[in-house]
Amino acid sequence: MLFLNIVYFINIIENNQIVNTDIINIINNSESSFYPIPISNTVNIDKIGIVDFRYILKKSNAIKVLGDKFIFYEKKINEKIKLKQKELKIEEKKILSRKNKLTDADYKNKLNLFKSEVFEVQKKYKEDRLILNNSFQTFQKKLKDLLAQVIKDVSKKREINVVFLKENVFLFNDPSIDLTNEVLDLFNKKTKSMSITITLNDKPF
Repeated sequence: MLFLNIVYFINIIENNQIVNTDIINIINNSESSFYPIPISNTVNIDKIGIVDFRYILKKSNAIKVLGDKFIFYEKKINEKIKLKQKELKIEEKKILSRKNKLTDADYKNKLNLFKSEVFEVQKKYKEDRLILNNSFQTFQKKLKDLLAQVIKDVSKKREINVVFLKENVFLFNDPSIDLTNEVLDLFNKKTKSMSITITLNDKPF
C-alpha cells in the first residue's frame, strides 16, 4: 500500500536520523502496489518497456523533499516532548519533597493530578505522531499515484504496450526499452512545484 522499501529514507534510517519506529516499520514492511501498465492487449516484442521503480523513488527530488520535511517535523515533536519531560521531572520532585508536609489525602490528590497531567502529555504526543504518520502516508500515496501516471504517459508516447518492473526482468539486450531516466526526468518536472505541508500543533504539551 505504500512505496517500495528502497527509497530515500533507507539512507536516513541507516544513519540513525529517524527515531520514529512507526515510520521505520511502515517503510520496512511496505510492499509495492505498482503493477505493469498494459496499454494494449496485443503485445509485440518491440513494444515492451522496463522501468526501475526503486531507483526513481530513491533519486526523485520529491522523495528527498518529503524526507527532509519528515525529519524537520520529527525533530519538532521530539524537542517539545523533551522540554515537557524536564518540566514534569521538576514537578514530580516538588511533590515528593512535600510528602511529609502534606496530609495523606492532599499528597494522594497532588499525585493523582500529576499522573493525569502525564497521561495528557502522552496522549498529545501520540496525536502529533499520528498526524505526522498519516501525512507521511498520504503524501507517499500521492507521489506513487503520480509516478504511475507518468510511467503510463511515457509508455503511451513511446507507443509501448506493456511496462515491466526492472527487478522482474532477467535479461534485456536493448537499452532503448529502459524508460527509467526518461520517467525520472518527467517525474521531477511534474513534482517541482509540489507543496508538502504538514500541520502540527505548535503549542507546548
